[in-house]
Amino acid sequence: MDKMNRITVLVDFSEHSKNLVNFAFGLSESIKAKVLFIHKYTSMVPGMTDQDTRDEIMRTNKEEAHAKLWKLVKNRVFSEDSIHVSPKPILTILNELKADRYFDWVLAGLKGTGALKRLFIGSTTVSIIDNSDHLTIAVPINMPISIPRKLLVGVNPLFPLNQHQFSNMLRTLAGKVQEVEFFSIVKDGENEDKAKDQLNRLRKEYDAYNSSISLFKGEDAFNGLKAYLEKTPDSFLVLQQGSRSLQDKLFRKFMINELVYSGQTPLIVISK
Repeated sequence: MDKMNRITVLVDFSEHSKNLVNFAFGLSESIKAKVLFIHKYTSMVPGMTDQDTRDEIMRTNKEEAHAKLWKLVKNRVFSEDSIHVSPKPILTILNELKADRYFDWVLAGLKGTGALKRLFIGSTTVSIIDNSDHLTIAVPINMPISIPRKLLVGVNPLFPLNQHQFSNMLRTLAGKVQEVEFFSIVKDGENEDKAKDQLNRLRKEYDAYNSSISLFKGEDAFNGLKAYLEKTPDSFLVLQQGSRSLQDKLFRKFMINELVYSGQTPLIVISK
């Protein structure tokens, strides 16, 4: 049985939450998906608080979070099961909400500059990217976001692409994504032929999406990719959980800081 698409949106009530919500509704209309909005409210209570007072504080926090979330999506959802508030860690919430009938898309916002970028590895969004088996879309939320016309997919011969999840995503976005370009970064001393073989195989398998390939190599590979991405509007970057792009510290810093944060490029992460 085919699974239903469900978009799970992580809302933190920041000033940019409305952009994220608008993108979620736009995406849900395009892929005919149910939308579920989640907010993790604070569970901090003074240590010496008695149990009755503790329970009252938690109840108040929950009610306030629920009311605020409902107001944010007012007149756009009409069922209580479209919003969920909890004091639990986000990964715990996502795991508890899993259901076999859904193919889940987790939608999270990226924000912050300076020191926050350096601490990005510890953020909630990256925790999901590293540890969740959901397909995750992480988007810069200080600007409106559109559904991608092109996907730039980073691959490496040592990390086979999860083609099941990737192909499922493409089928869902049929008619929206017009192009898929696979790229690989080859460092000095690495086997270029293996990278080319993988790229060419993927290009043939996905030729229905006007597929193409690019190879960035040598000391200037990162700058070359960044410059190329800047000339490719309406594109999303696609990386795989556990791949070199997200595990290698140098690659991760470049992909996250330079392309996603500074370059304002939305990121899709498929699971291993």
